[in-house]
Amino acid sequence: MGCGWLPVHAILGQEGCVKMLDEKTLKVLEFLNEHPDEQFSIYQMNQHGIEASFETLDWLHNRDMVFRYEDEEMFSFPYEDPEYLYQINAGGRSELRRQQHFEETEERAQRAELRAQKAETRARISLVISIIAVIVAWLK
Repeated sequence: MGCGWLPVHAILGQEGCVKMLDEKTLKVLEFLNEHPDEQFSIYQMNQHGIEASFETLDWLHNRDMVFRYEDEEMFSFPYEDPEYLYQINAGGRSELRRQQHFEETEERAQRAELRAQKAETRARISLVISIIAVIVAWLK
């Protein structure tokens, strides 16, 4: 089973499903999470410096990370799409926690890799010193 359409910069896992959200999508979720009891239109999010688009918010809505409401107070022409208001829901908060856990796990893995590289370097230095000691002892 596929994951459907993904934001432009989503990072995929082995199964082809989203492993980590792209920066833009993550910022939208973080912004909505900072205002859990408020609803925002795309225009309002953009006014707050959040680069939000219908594409991103539709993707989040289709994956049950945000609620979407029609803005009944906004005037719109009959041939235009309705203006929507968005609010984070439990799925969005859960995804933010999952993203944070993923980032922490990645950082731990990077630190472990660095420690392993340092240990390998120390082992090589130790091997070179041992070889030199054997050669010096053999020459005497």
